[in-house]
Amino acid sequence: MDARPGAAAPERYWRLNLALISLGALIGAFAASCITVPLQQVAGDLHTSTGLASASVIVYLLVLSGLFLFFGKLGDVWGYRRVFLFGTAAFALGSLLCGLSDTVNQLILFRIIEAVGATMVAAVVTPYVTCHVPEAWHGRGFAYLSGAAVLGVILGPTLGVAIAGTLSWRWIFFVLVPVGIAIIATGWFTLPAGEGTAKGRKFDLLGACLFSFATLALVLAISSVNVFGIESLITAGLVIFTFSFWTLAIVYESTTEDPAFELSLFRNRHFTSANISFFLMKLVINGPVFLFPFYMTLVLGYSYALTSLVVIVPAAVMLLSTPVVGILTDRFSARTLCLIGASGSAAVYLFFAGFTQDITLIMAVLALVILGLTRGVFIVPNTKLIMDHSPVDMKGAASGVMKALGNTGIILGIVIFQIAFSETLIAAEAVGQVHDPFSVPMPALASGFQAAFFLAAGLSLVAVFFAWHARDIAPADTDQERS
Repeated sequence: MDARPGAAAPERYWRLNLALISLGALIGAFAASCITVPLQQVAGDLHTSTGLASASVIVYLLVLSGLFLFFGKLGDVWGYRRVFLFGTAAFALGSLLCGLSDTVNQLILFRIIEAVGATMVAAVVTPYVTCHVPEAWHGRGFAYLSGAAVLGVILGPTLGVAIAGTLSWRWIFFVLVPVGIAIIATGWFTLPAGEGTAKGRKFDLLGACLFSFATLALVLAISSVNVFGIESLITAGLVIFTFSFWTLAIVYESTTEDPAFELSLFRNRHFTSANISFFLMKLVINGPVFLFPFYMTLVLGYSYALTSLVVIVPAAVMLLSTPVVGILTDRFSARTLCLIGASGSAAVYLFFAGFTQDITLIMAVLALVILGLTRGVFIVPNTKLIMDHSPVDMKGAASGVMKALGNTGIILGIVIFQIAFSETLIAAEAVGQVHDPFSVPMPALASGFQAAFFLAAGLSLVAVFFAWHARDIAPADTDQERS
């Protein structure tokens, strides 16, 4: 028996460990948005502009997007326990240093350290569930992780403002330090120790770096469309750079015995279909959300205060529904639940598209409640499908692929739906000399939102198609994989 801490309790504390990794997922998601609202206070205290201070938020998200593939594979080789504990330590250290920052440059640098730690944690919590939580609880395990991440996103701006107003923005980071220490202290003794599932395989550091840079370049290229425009030379240059980097990374990995990016995962058509449907649903989950506040204030005429409450309905409903969805995922077909979730998403967006200007507050709230339910009903069982169709020694790599696709979908969704909205106004010759598309006449404005809703419905239906082609894995297949 392994004498290292945690080795004597491989599955004994699995419920506690599930709560522990869920808490790790929560604080990582919390840190992503905790200073978005009090940025003005941060900028004033560090004697800089709000725009430069906002780089501390952007860099956190960029690191998350770029390093999932890296740390997912590292978890397979090095062990999920090690990556989780080291990641939590890096997160706690980064949070402490962020709170002690004297300049905005220090804050940005320390946010990178914090984000690296959060990425390490996020990359391995999903494969940890597949390996160390009883199979009958996998759906609920994924549901708790998903709910924790959603709760972190909701609490980030809310608690961030409260803490900054009561104490200081620095305490937003300081309060994360003891949480991180508590996770490490508990996990050191309860998390099962051992080598990675890919025992005997090497970690391809160069390949991992190539794919991390390639993913980061892709995210920057997508984001540049919002900043510089789709026809900008800067955007074109970033697209060319991204294509070149991805080509170089794939060519290099094809010649490596132990690649960092397991392209062989995509030979399984069910794994590929589940990931495509996941990516598409991330597009429609996050893209239209960017437009909803404008839609509710400019088209439906609601106040900003009321709108700020209504737009959080989908996330709140998704959070509240995750325990039930987890139970359903454990008891029923994951593919069927995914089909219900994606179909429900299409129906809600078709509803908004068909009644763009004639929706009452009650209708809008009910539609958003259903939208929140469809998100939960899709995300949790889809995660189970992806992990079920990945080999036992590539669970971390599969998680890294899924999370990288999800983050890319979030960013690309905002860009795509903003373009769809703006191009509809231009096609209707509604913008004219007006530089702000949200100040155009109401009929044209409504048509822009309608186009975005139709696009969301169409993408949801495409997700239905791919979800249909991702079958549930049979128990015999699971037994064969483990043998």
